[in-house]
Amino acid sequence: MVTTKVFQEAYCEVLEGSNGIIYARWNGFLKPEQVKNGCAKITEHAKNNKITVHLSDHRNLKVLSKEVQEYLAKEWFPEVEKIGMKKIAALVAPDLFAKATVDKVNKDAHVGNLVIRTFESEDECIKWLLS
Repeated sequence: MVTTKVFQEAYCEVLEGSNGIIYARWNGFLKPEQVKNGCAKITEHAKNNKITVHLSDHRNLKVLSKEVQEYLAKEWFPEVEKIGMKKIAALVAPDLFAKATVDKVNKDAHVGNLVIRTFESEDECIKWLLS
């Protein structure tokens, strides 16, 4: 699969795959402004390129702060749903605390037609996103 780099920082890498998926790989303990910046890049690129599926890779992620959890659930998920995002697949972190915070965000999100699911492998994520 060919990928196009959209955004690159130590905390987040955003890529567009030739399969029509926008990928984000998150790293470490994320500050709210880092999450907002990375999410803004995803939103902008998805909107401009009519991308409707997103894979959020949390394998290198640490715990999400309460502020980050609230931003995602209350602001970003509704924002990307409005621009046409249909599915977000979260690739879970092996870190149990990080996994727990990601699961909490996904469970608490109320996002209209946007469906968010958690998976343990990238292949499972891609298969679901493209189905």
